[in-house]
Amino acid sequence: MYPYQYFSLFKTVDDLINVYQSVNDKSTVAAIKAQALAKFDIILPEKFDDFDTFLKVIFDEKLTKASAKTYFEVHLKPLVIPFEVPSNKAVEKVFRKVKKIQIPNWSSLDLRENTYVAWHDPGQGRKFILFYDEHNKLQGTFGEFGSNPIKGLCAICQEMTTISLFLATTKSSGDGTYTKKGNYICLDSDACNQHLYDLSSFHGFLNALK
Repeated sequence: MYPYQYFSLFKTVDDLINVYQSVNDKSTVAAIKAQALAKFDIILPEKFDDFDTFLKVIFDEKLTKASAKTYFEVHLKPLVIPFEVPSNKAVEKVFRKVKKIQIPNWSSLDLRENTYVAWHDPGQGRKFILFYDEHNKLQGTFGEFGSNPIKGLCAICQEMTTISLFLATTKSSGDGTYTKKGNYICLDSDACNQHLYDLSSFHGFLNALK
């Protein structure tokens, strides 16, 4: 599974535990379990080998948030396909218009939690976003990143959180002029990755920059 699938599974289980702890009606709980099972089919069409055991664990109504977190860390996180570390030359090629680009400290990141990797260069007032497209080709975008954070909806993960304005300069079609396009995104990109449960909003954000 990929990081966004891992976090989507975790969010679904977390919601289930909230139901276990707040709903006493057995038929309601059973219905929500069925909804969760259907959602798992959407999140993860190809099941991992021990999926039946996973279901037994998460459908236990005595499950706590602490034990669920431990189960995910121990049994599911090792199954996650991490963000592939590119070479420095590959990163420089993606951002070839940027002089002396900073390279992320890959060893400091748990790349099993990254659908994309982003970092902020405060000296240039820029944020860089690195990702793999649907063809597994390394891509990236960068832009001005606002220094006045506000509370609002992140265009990438759709979470209500602390956001700031990201503005990328793009070439307009036809006339060769340039324009700035962007949206508000999470100030904390690590938290954003953990709230990214499907790729549609991320792709929508990227397409809006084109």
